[in-house]
Amino acid sequence: MTRMNRVGLAILAAGLLCVGLMFGPEASAADRNACSDDIAKFCPNIKPGAAAAMGCLEAHESELSSICKEYEASMGGKRAERREQIRETAQFRQACLSDMGKFCNDASPTQGGMLTCLKDHEKELTGPCRESMKRMMN
Repeated sequence: MTRMNRVGLAILAAGLLCVGLMFGPEASAADRNACSDDIAKFCPNIKPGAAAAMGCLEAHESELSSICKEYEASMGGKRAERREQIRETAQFRQACLSDMGKFCNDASPTQGGMLTCLKDHEKELTGPCRESMKRMMN
């Protein structure tokens, strides 16, 4: 396996982990929450707990039951924060993918190895990657 493929797989694995963390607690309880009936009604072909289910409920927001609306409102802050973290991580990966391949082929994708490597090469990074790293570190 080439070094670039390993970096790509590591990035993909990190992204999937982030998505799992984003939807984990809700995903395991999705078929038992206050929106279960609405998911079955408006999103019959979408697996409960999936990001698509959340998008589907948002698309049908005006049609949702009052209990589901209350549940969604109570979860809004947590979900919005998780979505923002996922968005920032995706932007970081996109901005730094070429730099990771160039400088960090041997870096461990776990335990912060990639970030450490990028920090070590900060002066050599592309502008978008450097800016994205600053946002991730704050």
